[in-house]
Amino acid sequence: MQISYKLSLADYKAALKLHYRQRGNWRSPLGLFTVMPIIGALLICCTVIGYFAQDDYFAHNPPGLLAVPIFFLLLPVFYSYAMKKQFGNMFPHGQTDQLLSIDIDDGRIISEMPGFSESKLLWTAIVRFAQNEKVTLFYVAKARFLFVPTQLFSEEQRAELNDLVARHLPKGKK
Repeated sequence: MQISYKLSLADYKAALKLHYRQRGNWRSPLGLFTVMPIIGALLICCTVIGYFAQDDYFAHNPPGLLAVPIFFLLLPVFYSYAMKKQFGNMFPHGQTDQLLSIDIDDGRIISEMPGFSESKLLWTAIVRFAQNEKVTLFYVAKARFLFVPTQLFSEEQRAELNDLVARHLPKGKK
């Protein structure tokens, strides 16, 4: 089966989300970027309460200490920027509207960005497989994967893909 497609930032986010779910939520940086703003907000609340409770609060606590909770609050913004930059770096010259194609058959997987690159992966190179309703991941290493939006596959192609995975990947790797 051969499919041509374009990737979006939403596809990349879905791939990372599925990847982190495979690794375990406690190891996901997404949890960190959820908890840290809450801690930052609590620290700012404590600072405001301390300011109103003491007349000379900033004499004992310099205003520069507010930098830490403000940084915690802005952490999701930094992460979002880094994710967009990382997504853009996947493409030559940052042109994220490139047409990609993937060709999957019984012997290999060929991923191609016409005019720039072509990768041929034998099924023996695939160490894991993960799929949900948004994205399909082919792992070539513990933290490296090729991803394709799942909605591109028809029902017959999904069944064929699951059959290929069942035949070529060892039990427990899908």
